[in-house]
Amino acid sequence: MQIIKPGTTFDFVGMRRKMAVVSFVVVTFSLFLAIGGGLFGRGPKYGVDFAGGTLIHLKVAEGVDVATLRDGLRGVGLSDDSVQAFGGSGQEYLVRVESVNFGADEFFEEVSVLLKSEFGEDKWKAFEWERGQSVNMSAQATSEIDVPAVSRVLAAKNPDVTVVESKVDHQAVVINFPGITDQVKKQLGGILGESDGGQARFEVLAVEMVGPSVGAELRRKGLLAIFFSLLLILVYVAFRFDLSFAPGAVAALAHDVTITVGIFCLLGREFTLPTIGALLTIVGYSLNDTIVVYDRIRENLRRFPQRDLGEVINVSLNETLSRTLLTSVTTLLAVGALMILGGPIIADFALALMIGVVIGTYSSVFVASPLILSLQRWLPVEIPEDDDDAGKPSAPRQRSVGLQPGRIVPG
Repeated sequence: MQIIKPGTTFDFVGMRRKMAVVSFVVVTFSLFLAIGGGLFGRGPKYGVDFAGGTLIHLKVAEGVDVATLRDGLRGVGLSDDSVQAFGGSGQEYLVRVESVNFGADEFFEEVSVLLKSEFGEDKWKAFEWERGQSVNMSAQATSEIDVPAVSRVLAAKNPDVTVVESKVDHQAVVINFPGITDQVKKQLGGILGESDGGQARFEVLAVEMVGPSVGAELRRKGLLAIFFSLLLILVYVAFRFDLSFAPGAVAALAHDVTITVGIFCLLGREFTLPTIGALLTIVGYSLNDTIVVYDRIRENLRRFPQRDLGEVINVSLNETLSRTLLTSVTTLLAVGALMILGGPIIADFALALMIGVVIGTYSSVFVASPLILSLQRWLPVEIPEDDDDAGKPSAPRQRSVGLQPGRIVPG
């Protein structure tokens, strides 16, 4: 099956300068959105995976709308944008909180002051907890602790706080502060109440907690994964084909990833671990398409040793155009099915793939291959030896760089 009839003579190389301007503008705008786009509120929007915090997945009874949830959760200090609808059922919502230990730091500060005033400052040796992440505090004393007495004092301040003796140190207690999940449950329980059957009108389906330091580390490793994948691809293409081919392949992949990131910033979509997986998948897909074109260019360098390099690249792009479009269309059909039927869990993953497939098809034709010609001054292409001549000593032959725009000699 062929979408494009054999013998086409589209002048892709002749359009390379115009397309280079288009790519430069789009990539620059994407970088602006990714790096400095916060000026317009369009910078990267990191999910819980990278920003850290708590994500609570709720399912509510019929008749409970998002306005009711937002009004109720203001009681625990959450803003309206912390509650978002999830899926198309109208009964599932996501509650996002930037802090893992929402309100715990302030509470533990008050507890340390309260315990010193109630039991004497000399009674306590240290109060330890991991700020910004922990919902547990260890209170170390200089002598044995009356755990029930401490529990009564703290229960008067917050009845949901629990106090247990430390399993490591008998002169220490662990104070558990009810995290944001418990506060949300309590607040919603008081507002929504119970249904006629005695069942709660909401259910917590899942809770995801990531500390800020863990989120920053995941973000750093995600960027490193993309960087090293591009670096290793540069080495692979240099060995697989020729050093003059490698920069074009890497530039095309960086081009695809940058534009995909820019579109995500523009649309306000979240960057999560699945998004990084999608970006790496885009790199693999685009590279596969580029390698097919490069392979045809190398074959035609042997077939037409007297032709200009620009003509050879044009012939190769036209010969592989039908295959490129067929692959892209079938991939888009599969990704489109994921977007429509896959549900909200993989919606962003599928969207990134869809953008990457379209941009990757463009870059294989207008970025990767024409860049070989543009770099001839610094990285001239050598004519590969024929299989029959392999092993025979010969001086490397370089291609002519001359190109007459619009002139294509059919293969």
